[in-house]
Amino acid sequence: MKIYSAVINADIVNSTYFSPEITSKWLEGLITLLKANQDLKWALPPEIYRGDSFQGVLENAGQALKAAILARAYLRSKKYNQTETDIRVAIGIGGIEKLTDRPGTSDGEAFRLSGYLADRIKQQKAKIGIALPSPSQPLSAVMDVLETLVENWTAPQSEVITGLLNNETVSLIAERLKISQSAVSQRINASKWWAADHLIQTFPDHIHLYTHQL
Repeated sequence: MKIYSAVINADIVNSTYFSPEITSKWLEGLITLLKANQDLKWALPPEIYRGDSFQGVLENAGQALKAAILARAYLRSKKYNQTETDIRVAIGIGGIEKLTDRPGTSDGEAFRLSGYLADRIKQQKAKIGIALPSPSQPLSAVMDVLETLVENWTAPQSEVITGLLNNETVSLIAERLKISQSAVSQRINASKWWAADHLIQTFPDHIHLYTHQL
């Protein structure tokens, strides 16, 4: 039975607007967060490359959307000189033929799909893209709808969503951000988190619809 993994290539949007020190700090913080999240099982932990990007490999393709939304929420919670921050995430889902801990030496279907998408994701409006071995236009349409949600998250809302994606309770988020629990709940409601959460929970089923036919 074929095993489907997810290769994630991500790069900070408009990284030239920020100093190398700032982008490095953000990526290091993000990678620490992704590695620590117990819902994400990494076959190859995320690693910074090219200064403004990272790559990682998830054992289970069904976890890829959670990782992508966590990355975006974390980056969108950072504001720099009133400039909005974000990250593009190219997800390639498929088999892996060779996996090494040296950047650029791994190979396989998922790597090729992710690399191809990473080169073209700037041409699409959605900042999360998914490439599968079979045509997946309906899933691309779902990512377009998701974009209309995520692109409207404010920095304060994104801070709260980052906590939720790390399985923090409302009370813990409130304590960490030094705000009231009602303020946390208001941000959750305003962000329409329920819709993103539902998609994250059902994403493995979406992937199964495509991969079980191959």
